Amino acid sequence: MSAFELVLACPCRVERIAAVESFVASDASGRFGILPRRAPLITVLLFGLARFREADAEGWRYLALPGGTLRFGDGRLSIACRHFTLGDDAAALQAALTEQARCEDERRADLRHNLDRFEQVLLQRLREMER
Repeated sequence: MSAFELVLACPCRVERIAAVESFVASDASGRFGILPRRAPLITVLLFGLARFREADAEGWRYLALPGGTLRFGDGRLSIACRHFTLGDDAAALQAALTEQARCEDERRADLRHNLDRFEQVLLQRLREMER
């Protein structure tokens, strides 16, 4: 069985894994797998864990990501996302991913609260200006 290159890219770094034999992830249609010589594919990955197996490696490696875009073709699997974490322990990565999601939810809630407050102050000032 031949292999393909996996390229992971986020704004902070790019990581290349030279010889990957299989890759499993999820998109809106469900879980799917990629093997060498697969037809070209472009899709949007869901929040969660993906896994891949390197050539000449025993077990799976895991990739935690908050969604992203995937493109496969010409012997290269490219994934672009906001950030990613690689590891061998799926449970630890899942816990880290859950914590990241919780933090992002808190930041989003804070931002929404600040925007609501800004809107209230702006409307209040506009009313004062009309008087």
